Amino acid sequence: MEDKKKFGFSVIIPTRNEEDYIEECINSLLDSFELSYIDNTEFIIVDGMSTDRTVDIIKEKFSHINLKILENPNLYQSYAMNIGIENSNDSAEFSLIIRADAHCRYPPNYIFNCYQASRSSRGGNAGSIQKAIGTNIFTRAVATVMNSKFGMGGVKYRRQNSDVNYFDREENYMEADTAYLGCWRKSDLVNLGGFNEEFQINEDYELNIRIRKSGKLVTVNENLEVSYYVRNSLFGLVKQFFRYGLWKTKTLSIHPDSLKKRQLAPVLFVLFLVSLGIGYSILPYYQVLNWIIGIVGFLWLILIISIWKNSPRIINIFLIPIVVLSMHISWGLGFLFGLTRWIRGGWKS
Repeated sequence: MEDKKKFGFSVIIPTRNEEDYIEECINSLLDSFELSYIDNTEFIIVDGMSTDRTVDIIKEKFSHINLKILENPNLYQSYAMNIGIENSNDSAEFSLIIRADAHCRYPPNYIFNCYQASRSSRGGNAGSIQKAIGTNIFTRAVATVMNSKFGMGGVKYRRQNSDVNYFDREENYMEADTAYLGCWRKSDLVNLGGFNEEFQINEDYELNIRIRKSGKLVTVNENLEVSYYVRNSLFGLVKQFFRYGLWKTKTLSIHPDSLKKRQLAPVLFVLFLVSLGIGYSILPYYQVLNWIIGIVGFLWLILIISIWKNSPRIINIFLIPIVVLSMHISWGLGFLFGLTRWIRGGWKS
């Protein structure tokens, strides 16, 4: 790295009830750069009024680092990020904002590699690959689905590529519509007005749209994998994906050109199930419907096998279909509910 005094890193970690994850999160970040650069790095914890020991653990374990603990009474991550950005140090010539999720474990040299990616990709946002991981039978099945291009529609920031040496070719940076987490020059975020606080969910995607419209790049580093701990219950998973679908319609209300074809798949699947139920209730002859069900069932079987072969455990034969159905139906229902809210004027700015 060039003259260290030119650079300042602000790692912003939004938290709310993360006592099970926060210590591992910060420890992995502390392992992610040479100790000689620790004086250039501040850790900004923006806590959404946690009711567990999250803040106590941070104070007990990490009082020795350059640490700021701030409150976020509005709870949501868009507010947390803006609070962190506003309170970050900008005395360095090159001030970089790095977003970290408390639900994650970070690879070696993460902070330094974020810096390199931001410089090399000329990015407005230089993000990473998300690698979902689980800690028990159910969450490992969820992780298998989330890591599969068949289960999640081939989103670029879920493509894992561990066969290439870091920085040995320019193509390590994929231009994308969005990225997982990310790092930005503080000046870029300030010029863009930061995160849109109208968003409870999908605030990162909405920001990436504005970055791309401003003429800057959103890139994903193929070799920078962040381990993400998935939701540990079926209810939590359903709630998560319902909210993803719901807030996607908010994004479309502001950026209608941001819709991707892959995002329509869960919506069409839900509409298919509804149409099927209506068809069986009103049609006197079911033969056509039976043929349609047979074709869809065959395609469904191929999908499940394609996902299962990445983690061929017997129990996953039963769990993967449940997980896939839960994700897609909840996302589709959330999207359809969001459309009704949009039509009623509920998404008006």
